[in-house]
Order: sequence, then C-alpha cells, then structure tokens
Amino acid sequence: MRPLLFAVAAALAASCSPAKPAETAKEAEAAATPDPAAAEKQKQAEQKVAYEAVKSDDAKVDDLADTGNGFALYHRGAARIASTEFTVQQGGFEDMEAAAEAGNAEAQFWVGQRMAYGQDGYPWKPNSGLMMMEKAASQGNMDAVLAVGLMYEQDGLMKNAEKAKQWYQRGADLGSDKAKDALAKLGTQEDF
Repeated sequence: MRPLLFAVAAALAASCSPAKPAETAKEAEAAATPDPAAAEKQKQAEQKVAYEAVKSDDAKVDDLADTGNGFALYHRGAARIASTEFTVQQGGFEDMEAAAEAGNAEAQFWVGQRMAYGQDGYPWKPNSGLMMMEKAASQGNMDAVLAVGLMYEQDGLMKNAEKAKQWYQRGADLGSDKAKDALAKLGTQEDF
C-alpha cells in the first residue's frame, strides 16, 4: 500500500509543478525549427568544399555535377557553353539551370539575366528573371546586387525607385564602390 501511496503523491506533485514560462517554450520551439536561410547557406558551403576538393579533375567534376552539386554544375555548364558544338552547348544550358535550381548564386544570376532580358534563346520573362537574380543577390553575389538595382532603376516594367535604392544600399553595405556611386547618382536625379 505504501508504494502505491508514494506513486500517487509523486504524480500529484509533478502535476502541480509550475508550468514553463511561455518565453522558454517559444525559445525551445524556435531552436527546434531549423532556419531555412541558415540551412541553405550550410548546404552551399558544403557543396563548395566538395567542388574545391575535385575541381582540378574534370572526370570528378563531372561525377560531382551528376550528383547535383551546384558548383560543379555551374563550372561544367560554363565549359560546355564555351564549346563550339551545339549539342554540347545545350548540355551547358541544362547544367546552368540545374545549378540555379541547386541554389548556386552564380548560376542563378546567369539564368536570371537571360530570362530578364530574353537573351541566348530564353523567352523574355522580366519578372521571373528578376526574381532569379534577387535569389543570387540575396546570397551576396555583387554582380546580381548591382543588376537588380539597375533593373529597378531603369527597366520600364520593373522601375521602382525605392527598391533600386534598397539594393544599391545593400551593395554599398557590402563594400561595393559601384553601388555607392549608383546611390550617389540616384540622389542627384530629380525625376527618378
């Protein structure tokens, strides 16, 4: 009878203990939920390390690209596009698109530019191209940051002074003299 009494008392004591504060529960939930941006950054870092380890061996780069490594796909795609053979070039375009899908910023910028301006056989899709370039710019690709700012500054369909300033400011914050110059130029334009 005594063991049963102790078990009931222990259960009763546990149920009467104070609840966790809401902040602690929220902190625990936030810690358990992975940050998508941090996870993507980690993935890109891992892919870059894997590519750097094999970049001097074309066969290993091909193998790595075949596994979906964005860096290997981008570099293999660039090499294929430089070819004079049409079918090899087509494989390069496929590699670039796969690299962009894998999150490679250089490939996202490359594909985004061609979509935004309808170049190299890509249909003209300014909004889709801009969104792709923004993905690259969000990863700190300075060419993409400047291109996005320029598109918002000058493109007839996408013109948005505030967004142009925001992207140029982001570039300036990252230390780009070109972005600083673009910001200064925008400051002097009265009709923008």
